[in-house]
Amino acid sequence: MANSVDTWMKLAENDYVVAEHLYNAFRPMPIEIICFHCQQAAEKAVKAVILSAHITDEAPKKHDISFLLRSLEQRFTIDDHYFAYADFLNPFGVIVRYPNELVLGEQSPKKALQYAKAILDWARDMIQSGI
Repeated sequence: MANSVDTWMKLAENDYVVAEHLYNAFRPMPIEIICFHCQQAAEKAVKAVILSAHITDEAPKKHDISFLLRSLEQRFTIDDHYFAYADFLNPFGVIVRYPNELVLGEQSPKKALQYAKAILDWARDMIQSGI
């Protein structure tokens, strides 16, 4: 059950909902936490696609969204903009753990939400298409 497509998509959606709630409700805005949850949402959504495509029986223990997307390229064409979104989101999975390396602008959470939502929507479409 822990490696089911539905479980991973639910986890991804939960991370996105948390990020969106923090963005809309909290002031001062916890930018780094919002961006972290957006990265997590995208990562988990791509892992759901990997499981849905039966590339592995277990979600990969990798956290680089671009790497995860590349593992799907053997079977699907993936638009370049998803790789750009992944490259934007990737650092938020690690860098928020090191505040001295953290440089986030006011636009970061808005972009992170936009890119995470795009990856979530893509993942849902891929899974629903019966890949």
